[in-house]
Parts: sequence; structure tokens; C-alpha cells
Amino acid sequence: MSPEERTQILLEARPNSWIALSEDESKVVGRGGTYTEAVEEALSNGEEDPLLIRTPEEWNDLVLCM
Repeated sequence: MSPEERTQILLEARPNSWIALSEDESKVVGRGGTYTEAVEEALSNGEEDPLLIRTPEEWNDLVLCM
């Protein structure tokens, strides 16, 4: 999955929710309002070791200066 695809998935997800990616991070294998819901969906989709990402409550612009 490209960084652009991952960004799009996160932007389209519900705020303050969980996204489960396959171990190789190539596809979404679960979603949920809680960590447990996302893991359970991933397990039911055959993914034993998902990568979990939590979406923020709201997206904010961030500027980093060095």
C-alpha cells in the first residue's frame, strides 16, 4: 500500500476509530469503533497479527520547523 493510499484510507475513516491492516500492510482487514472490534474483524478475516491504527478525533494542520 502506498503512502497516498494509506492517507486516503485514514481520511475516509470515522473519526476516533480503529483501522486494522494486514501484517504486510497491503490491505485493510478490519475496522471498528474500538480496538477490540477492529481486532475481531481482522481475526474473522483470517489475519492473525494485524497492524492497528487509531484515527484522530479531528485532523489538524501541523507545521514543523527546524
